[in-house]
Amino acid sequence: MRESKEKNAKKQENGNKSKAFSFLSNNIEDELALKQWKNVVQQMSIDGQWFKKQIPLIILIVLGTITYITCRYQAQQEIILEEQLKLELQDWKYRSVTRSSELTLKSRQSQVESSLKFFGDSTLKVSTVAPYTLNISKTE
Repeated sequence: MRESKEKNAKKQENGNKSKAFSFLSNNIEDELALKQWKNVVQQMSIDGQWFKKQIPLIILIVLGTITYITCRYQAQQEIILEEQLKLELQDWKYRSVTRSSELTLKSRQSQVESSLKFFGDSTLKVSTVAPYTLNISKTE
């Protein structure tokens, strides 16, 4: 039993040491990463002069982005207007077909005769003589 207690105690000490070591190694790795980042920035010589040189490029990128967004918005508005106009055109076509069919219905001979009989004030009467065809020769 004593041996097992001693082994457990050694394992706990080793575990504590490894936790402390991992914490220290993480800090060391973080410091190394920070130093590497500083070296990269120094190598690129990013300072005020670099930004001053890049201002025209930054302005160009911003203006290009604004232009792109504006053109996209206008294109979407035109598409919406086109869809509305298509729907309105279809509606007018349906109205035209409806009016045409109503006119055809009202201009039929039977409808004209019934309206003349209903109002009774017309001198027009239905012909009692059957229609006949005129024969025209092609040699003339």
